[in-house]
Amino acid sequence: MQAYTEINTTQLTVLQKEDSTLIIDVRERHELPLLDGKTYIKVPMSELADFLDTDPDEHNIIFICQHGVRSVAAAEALHDKYGSAKHLYSLKGGIAKWRNYFL
Repeated sequence: MQAYTEINTTQLTVLQKEDSTLIIDVRERHELPLLDGKTYIKVPMSELADFLDTDPDEHNIIFICQHGVRSVAAAEALHDKYGSAKHLYSLKGGIAKWRNYFL
């Protein structure tokens, strides 16, 4: 069984409406475009180990990054901690592919 599910922006929009969804931008702090901090939290890959020490309440956790590579790595790392207790997602193709959605 795969540790995460890759999703597109339509699926992201549906999940985003659920109360128990957390969206995490794993790009480094200097990367653009900056996203709305009310919708996404910033946890750069360089700080992911610290985040893994926390226990988010949300059941659905969606990772996004520039091209969809780091978000997969983050989802896999969280799966190592939570197993199937959380639903983990990665935005396929990242912000670069879905740029118009974010801007």
